Parts: sequence; structure tokens; C-alpha cells
Amino acid sequence: MRVDQSLHSTPLCSLPPCILVLWLLLTSPLSAGQQTVIYPRPESQGDVRANYPVAVLQLCEKKSNQAFLLKPSKVSSQQGRSIRQLIKGIDMDIIWALTTEERENALLPIRIPIDRGLLGWRMLLIRKADSDLFQTVTSREQLAALLAGQGHDWPDADVLRANQFRVATSSTYEGLFLMLARGHIQYLPRSISEIWPELNSHSDLNLQVQTHLMIHYPAAFYFFVNKNNTQLASILTGCLQTASQDGSLRALFNQYFRNAIVEADFAHKTIIALDNPQLPEATPLTTREYWFSPEEMLQNE
Repeated sequence: MRVDQSLHSTPLCSLPPCILVLWLLLTSPLSAGQQTVIYPRPESQGDVRANYPVAVLQLCEKKSNQAFLLKPSKVSSQQGRSIRQLIKGIDMDIIWALTTEERENALLPIRIPIDRGLLGWRMLLIRKADSDLFQTVTSREQLAALLAGQGHDWPDADVLRANQFRVATSSTYEGLFLMLARGHIQYLPRSISEIWPELNSHSDLNLQVQTHLMIHYPAAFYFFVNKNNTQLASILTGCLQTASQDGSLRALFNQYFRNAIVEADFAHKTIIALDNPQLPEATPLTTREYWFSPEEMLQNE
């Protein structure tokens, strides 16, 4: 709709009430730019995995000068269900997840890894009673012989299987911690960004972080939107590029994860490197500023 430019030279007090309301609606920055963005509600009260992605969205709101109205989805759901909702455009506008070829075919990825690849760096959550068992594990083959736990709809399960690891799955996030506590699985690989908050929120289960082993595979953690939502994709791409270039995304990353990275103690870990056959060719692995580097962190210490 075109607004008569002569309205801008007319005193507001002299405009008829109906015209004044229309003029205010059409020229209000909030109404012009506001966009509701529905994101996945956390799966449980102790699930803090959404905190950082939501903070990145809030950073994007500032960088893009868009009036985002961020809202959690009406109900909690596992990752697979959230993806299906997003594909259908039902009560979901954005998700964050590790990328795979299948997901990039079904959705529109924003190919800037918001966690700088940190989800691919995994430490092991184990039972305290199994501490001695893991002290003797020093090789990929020894770890692969033990039973890992994963979410049934997590790409990580397929990554582990592709590398000949034994895997048992749970249909719920909280179910994984109960499986571990009951000895139905022997370890739960969790990202450096996740493992300590999860240990704290399950302090009643007699779990601990294993001290000398770490798994690594290349992994890109993206925002995804519906394939038809090119406007939101464009806004997110622009703001994330800006935030990467001006250092604000890295600053936010450090704010959330630097303490965990230091506590991970890379210099004294046995790192078991795995392949990720699900990683799409379009993943920007050569764009160095997008990725976390343990070597760079150690040099800056």
C-alpha cells in the first residue's frame, strides 16, 4: 500500500482520527519490522541446551534491527518432531540442530555454525561406579567396544555407528541419563558445551565426567528454517555474517563456553578422532573464523 507523501507535511493534529491511526500503523518501525519467531521449547526443566541458541537469536535481533518476537513452541518435543513441525510450518519457525544431507534437503540451513563446531568435541558422562573401567580405555577400539547412549533422532548416533561404535538409543532426552544411571549404557558422549550443566542438573544419579578421553568429529550446528521462509533466512544470514566479522558472535560464544573449554583441559586429553559421513559438502570448513580451534585457544592462554 502506498501512503500519500503529503501526509508527512500535514500537522498530525489536523488529520481525521481514522487517517491518523492508519498513518501511525504504516510508519511505526515496530509494526513494519516485527516478526514472530517460534523456536523449540526445552525438553525438560533442566534442559539448558536452548539458552545459547536463543541468545544468538537475540544478538541477531540487535544486528539486523528487526523487531523479533521470540516465542517458545506451545509444547516440548524431541528433535525429530520439531523438524517435522518446521517442514510443515506448524507452530515452529526455526530450529537449531547438527546438519546432515537429509536435513539440508528438507529445510533451509543458515550455513554459519553458531557454536563454532563445539558440538563435535565430546567428553564422556559415565557412572561413578565405572570410573576404573574407563581408566584402562586408551584407544578408539577399546571405546567402540563399550555401549554408548544417544537420542533416537540425533545424527550423532549415526556418526558413531558409521565408525563402528556400539550405540543404544532413547526416545527422550531425560531417558538417556536414567539409562546411564541404571547401567543400560556405559557412557554418554556430550559436548563440552553441555556436559557440566547436565551433570549438575542430574546430581542425584551418581554420574561424573570421565577425565582423560575426548571424541571429536567435524559437526556444524546451524539454524534451520522452512524452505519457503527465505526472508527469515536472509535476515539470519546477514546478522550472523556481521556478528562473525565484528567479533560479537565469538564474544557471546566465549561468554557461554570459555570456562567449559578451559575445564575440558585439551592438553591432557586422549582425543579419539571420528569421521562424519553425514557432513554435507557445502559445509564451510575452510572459513576459519567460523570454527573453534583448541590450538588457537592454547596459544592465547
